[in-house]
Amino acid sequence: MNSRSTDDEWLKRANIEPNIWQRNSGRWAAPQHYTCSYMAMFPPELPHYFISRFTKKGDTILDPFCGRGTTPVQAISQSRIGIGNDLNDLAYLLTKGKIANPSLNEVIERLDYLESNFNRTDWLRMKGIPRKIRMIYHPETQRHLMYLRREIEWKDNDVDAFLAMVLMGSMHGSSPGFLSLSMPNTFSMGWNYIRNYIEEKNLKRPERNAFDVLRKRCKRFLKDGKLPGKGETIHGDVREIRRRIEPNSVKMIFSSPPYLKVIKYGLYNWIRLWWILGDHKEVDEKLDDSHAIKPYLRFMKEVLETTLIILDKEEGIACWVVGDVKNLNLAREIWDKVGSKIEIKDNQGLISRYKLLGIVEDKIRDEEKVTKIWNSETDKSGKATPLDRILIIAPHNSNPMIHKKNKDIRWNKTEDKEWLEEIDLSVE
Repeated sequence: MNSRSTDDEWLKRANIEPNIWQRNSGRWAAPQHYTCSYMAMFPPELPHYFISRFTKKGDTILDPFCGRGTTPVQAISQSRIGIGNDLNDLAYLLTKGKIANPSLNEVIERLDYLESNFNRTDWLRMKGIPRKIRMIYHPETQRHLMYLRREIEWKDNDVDAFLAMVLMGSMHGSSPGFLSLSMPNTFSMGWNYIRNYIEEKNLKRPERNAFDVLRKRCKRFLKDGKLPGKGETIHGDVREIRRRIEPNSVKMIFSSPPYLKVIKYGLYNWIRLWWILGDHKEVDEKLDDSHAIKPYLRFMKEVLETTLIILDKEEGIACWVVGDVKNLNLAREIWDKVGSKIEIKDNQGLISRYKLLGIVEDKIRDEEKVTKIWNSETDKSGKATPLDRILIIAPHNSNPMIHKKNKDIRWNKTEDKEWLEEIDLSVE
């Protein structure tokens, strides 16, 4: 099979129809999806379609660039095992909190405990809060944030991870449901812009009780109960994920690699990252989003070599959502220059090769383009991607099963969990 050919027979049988997921928009999915905004995320409709059609209950779904956790959350809501990996500390926190999957009673009990142990007098003289943070929050809200920053053990406790995730979604916005003064976007505008915006609009910092805001949000996001599946979150470089997941153990990879030269995930989340790390610069240094096409393709070669080997060799399928940049068909470039040439040797010395199942076009709705996250009156530096292409790859001898026809897909929030007791995670 040459680099430009596809498995036409499989693609014809699959009959992938983008209009099906495109027309099922809106907040139909599990509430956990909508807890916090994130840059350049794809909607849950997209992984829902592919998970429904090409996997079954109990299968393992991996997103090695999980962002705010859309793929693993959707997998869990569909009674699969969802695994998310990301190097970005904020993405790790968001995904970890969502798939922690605690009960509402557990969360409210923990929040009540935190509130009852908050001693205001301990926080009257706050030190170490940058001026750019002080201008956003009322002093009393700052006290709550600093206290929660010290007390919430989100890395080691599932309930705390959920609370920290919900807190990230409440950090800034334009309504009373957020902790900050009114801000024009739910991502972090530059601090100089915020300062000028405050002066121009003569804004005052509202006194918001962080415990009350969190309580209301937790009740809303957990109103439908726990999700039926289960999952795991990994914090690390995707190129090292092979050390954490067994070969031949993942039925589907569904992910979107970083957009080429578009987004600084740290800078545009500097407020949230202040709470997590104290500063955003570390994240942008780690993520290195400044790739030109040649180093980007070298990066994708390493990504594919590391991830494809963990796919099930008989039915595994990898779906990569790739955004066009400057009219470049990046998905085709990745396959022709990189994917078609990959040969991976396993521990037994056997060589694995891969085939192209197809490249599917997904036109992005105007309201979901990357540039739409920038207010037209402010930063216009974002470069829109008018078209995503879904690059679908499989092991050479794999024949991914088509478990549902297009007309059989159900757009429910969750599925049952009868299989749960029999399944173990493949993450070490």
